[in-house]
Amino acid sequence: MPQHPTPALLSDAPVRVEAARVLFAGPSIRRRGFPSIVRLPSGRLLLAFMMGTGPESRDDAAIMLSHSDDDGVTWDEPFPLFASPGWNSLPMGGLAHLGGDRLRLIVGRIKVDPSLPGDEPITDWFTGAMDSDDGGRSCSEVGEEIRLFPCWTEMYGASNPHRLSDGRLLWAVIGTVGRDVEWRSGVTLTGPGGRDFSPVVVIGASPDRNFADTDLVRLADGRFLAVMREMVTRQAHQSLSSDEGATWTPVRPTGFAGSNIKLFRLRSGAVGCLYRDEDPARRGVSLSITDDGGAAWRFAGQLYAAGPDARHVPGSVCGYPDVADLGDGRLAAVLHTYPDSEGRLDLQFLALRDVS
Repeated sequence: MPQHPTPALLSDAPVRVEAARVLFAGPSIRRRGFPSIVRLPSGRLLLAFMMGTGPESRDDAAIMLSHSDDDGVTWDEPFPLFASPGWNSLPMGGLAHLGGDRLRLIVGRIKVDPSLPGDEPITDWFTGAMDSDDGGRSCSEVGEEIRLFPCWTEMYGASNPHRLSDGRLLWAVIGTVGRDVEWRSGVTLTGPGGRDFSPVVVIGASPDRNFADTDLVRLADGRFLAVMREMVTRQAHQSLSSDEGATWTPVRPTGFAGSNIKLFRLRSGAVGCLYRDEDPARRGVSLSITDDGGAAWRFAGQLYAAGPDARHVPGSVCGYPDVADLGDGRLAAVLHTYPDSEGRLDLQFLALRDVS
């Protein structure tokens, strides 16, 4: 059976949950995850996600696409957008809104071997992009491989891209030196069309630490804040740029343990950070808030409270939250759960209200 939403925000949280439900639930055991959501100028919501069979990963997942024209109350039947037999295909960066009805869907495919050590037991991978000029009604074929690091490259940045003052686009990106070795976090630039990636400006890198899962947000004063996962200590780290991503301050801990970072601004100017909580006593997707550009963070509760008994093993973790701004203080949030007792991973949709 689908896992019913279990939000548990604190009473003083600057957002509240107005509705929450499971998306696309059915009787079959399916693994639905890695959601990416954007809102088009028409008001249409687009949702891309991975769907594969269960109860274990079988390297058979496809990328699915759906849309909603009523702010997420109802959704069109999902249809497959990209798949490669013998691979897990998934949004490897997701839906990037370039303006108007123009989109780039950063896609990827991976092969998983659960017997391998490390956080990411992946043996092979590919990252590319599909383009749409009509709001996702039609898409191009996948282009050439995007590889900005020696091995793994992922356009991880749930808020990608960010338009700069000169019209160029700033993208968060992560990658590795070897298979699951020396993960690095950084940014890259493209032109307005989202192509011709520049060399990476590294934000977080160290031979004995792994920085990944990076998202960016522009603060009210114009600076960029980056928050990223650090795999060794499990603590989220942060950095600031005052020159539109050209240089970054040394990374430092945020004070919370988090992966799968999603940043979003509230009407008050505060910044919310959604993340998979890496505290074993608080499994799920948590929300922390900063009112001062990352100088201090406070815990504001959870959009998904999974409990300490969640099956937290590589390849079967929850998270990958994303948020779309619906206007008038309304937000649409999506995430995926831990597997249930039968192996299902569920997509959950939450209608939020910014009360900051």
